[in-house]
Amino acid sequence: MKREPVMYDQEKIKKMKNHELAMEAYFYAYNHKLFGGASQKKAVKCYEQIIPILDSDERINLPFISTYGRCYVATEKRLIKCTKKLFGYEIEERNWNEIKHIFYTSTASRGALILDTIYGEVKIGVHRDGAGYACEVLRKLKEASK
Repeated sequence: MKREPVMYDQEKIKKMKNHELAMEAYFYAYNHKLFGGASQKKAVKCYEQIIPILDSDERINLPFISTYGRCYVATEKRLIKCTKKLFGYEIEERNWNEIKHIFYTSTASRGALILDTIYGEVKIGVHRDGAGYACEVLRKLKEASK
């Protein structure tokens, strides 16, 4: 069975509050082996920071969590990262035109997404079982953004 690249039904999303949406993002990442080193509470708080900055026509296509506990959301417009800092959160965004190529590696113990950006190579440690799927969806989103 092929996995659906969209997080869930858009009718359901319209009725959700930010916390509920953040919980859905976390469980989507967890169920698709796209989780890493963040607790549920920390990940949900990070996703709660990302959701308000999404444009009204944007939707979460792929939420995932790195092995270092950073939360990511991929949309058709951009890739957004949220990092918990000592005082608050830091949000970073990359538009798809800033990313030239997307690769992944997977070993017996870990996986990594490799983004070849105009600023240099960015490695994101991810769960080894979800690296291939995440790479496939990210490539589709990049292609769709052209």
